[in-house]
Amino acid sequence: MLLSFVGLIACFSLRAQNNDSVQVTDQTEQAVVAEPETTGTVSGFFSDMASALVAMVFGLVLFVGPLAMIVHMLFVNWETRMLEKPVTVEHFIDKRTRKGVSGAMNDDEVELGFQLLDEAYNELTFVETDESGNESHKPATMKELLRAQKKIDEVDKLMPTDAALLERYNEYRSFLYDYLRRSFFASWKLIILCVIVAVGIGFIGDGSFLKNFFTTGAFFWFPALVYYVSSHVPQYMIDRKNERGGGKGWFSTALVALGLGVLGSGYTVRTKWSDGSVTEDNSSHLIALFLGLLVLIAVATTIYIWAIVNYLRNYVLYW
Repeated sequence: MLLSFVGLIACFSLRAQNNDSVQVTDQTEQAVVAEPETTGTVSGFFSDMASALVAMVFGLVLFVGPLAMIVHMLFVNWETRMLEKPVTVEHFIDKRTRKGVSGAMNDDEVELGFQLLDEAYNELTFVETDESGNESHKPATMKELLRAQKKIDEVDKLMPTDAALLERYNEYRSFLYDYLRRSFFASWKLIILCVIVAVGIGFIGDGSFLKNFFTTGAFFWFPALVYYVSSHVPQYMIDRKNERGGGKGWFSTALVALGLGVLGSGYTVRTKWSDGSVTEDNSSHLIALFLGLLVLIAVATTIYIWAIVNYLRNYVLYW
């Protein structure tokens, strides 16, 4: 009886151990199965984050950055255009009235105004002295023009109402404008090429023309717009380049000419056989067409580089 009871207890003990072993095995298998799922989720999360970061950087470089450049360039052009318009005595009288200052300048203010205008002119590089003993100055760098403009701005703060001083003040503003006004000084051929590529993408891409033109085609026409604005050069820099013999956009124009040259480099091979027949091989025209289009598209993509270079050269560094 006792042996039977002990045997029964032993059976239950072994059965319990087997159940625990099965549960542990099942949990281990579940953990093994669940582990790849957790790893996959984590790796997928980091992969999505990396893709989003790359897309954000790509968007900043290609669109947000150039948009900020355009805003800055438009502001600089607007600021320069303000120098073109003469300031009237009524403007300064009204300004003095609003500030509670007498409408007429005193002698000290008039003297200081002329002194500041002379200092502004002397900030520019000396060129020569004419027969009457008058000195001639012209700007050589943007720093000189900015220093001169700062002196003229100080005269503006005096709110000149004296007729002689106001006339000289407007003359100097016009003088600065003649050197600061901007003109397009780059390659029109590169812009036309980019527009043609964008239009071609609009026609050959999947979907409607407008969708293709304003999506994929934007990678060509948008930098062309930035290139156009950034290629407006101050007049004093244009004069300096003309003196040195530098053409406008000569390098990018040469690249476009290279692509057109490859495009037109095809030739026809005519073979005359002994029986008097003549055959023609025009395969080189297809090769030239393919290579020429490839070169032209590659040249069009360089407009990103030229847009940034021209922005730095004409709006930041002035070299």
